[in-house]
Amino acid sequence: MPLRAARLLVWPFAVTAFALRACAELWFRPLTWRIDPSDAAFVAWVAVLSGTLLVPLAVYALLTRSTWRRPMIWQVDTKKRRFVAPANPTWIGQWSITLGWLAAAFVQTERVVGEDRVRLVQTTGTVALAIAVAAVVLGGIATTLLLNRPLLALDPDGITTQGLVRRTALRWDRLHPGSPPVANPPPARRLHVDPVFLANTVRHYVEHPEHRPAIGTQRELDRLCRTLT
Repeated sequence: MPLRAARLLVWPFAVTAFALRACAELWFRPLTWRIDPSDAAFVAWVAVLSGTLLVPLAVYALLTRSTWRRPMIWQVDTKKRRFVAPANPTWIGQWSITLGWLAAAFVQTERVVGEDRVRLVQTTGTVALAIAVAAVVLGGIATTLLLNRPLLALDPDGITTQGLVRRTALRWDRLHPGSPPVANPPPARRLHVDPVFLANTVRHYVEHPEHRPAIGTQRELDRLCRTLT
């Protein structure tokens, strides 16, 4: 599956997790009131509630399994003359789906007096709050996915990390030979690039400043890959 498609596929699964949890609160919870003993009802509720999160996570993971292995390659952004490591769809997928699921907790319900069913809480502003939270969370997830955040970019001047909001730039001359650590280079877990390859790339340009001006070209990427692999 193409990386962009895997990333954009996250959003409908985040919406699905939100909808499943909301439906569980509205329609399955009343069914547990008829289960006896109460311990069995509690187990059933926990199982269903967990499933509303775990099922979207598992299905998304299976559909995007071709992206599980992080490659030893950089994307070439010729327009901005830089090498880019985009967001890891596995990482961003897990967080986005979980956030969508958590947003459904703001859909507050109450038991209808004398009946085994629930409804949305009738307090003024409660429904509006639930809609607002859902819109902000799901809209924020969509924006993050479209903007391809987080990412890391290398250019002739240095390294730029672009998080969900914050952008940090670090010049090459601020780094010392031998950094970053190969075993666990930050913030490799969030990026779709092999962490050892990432660390070795940075080390290479720290120790070989003569190659920095060519960063962002296909020719330089080919040379880098031959050198490191």
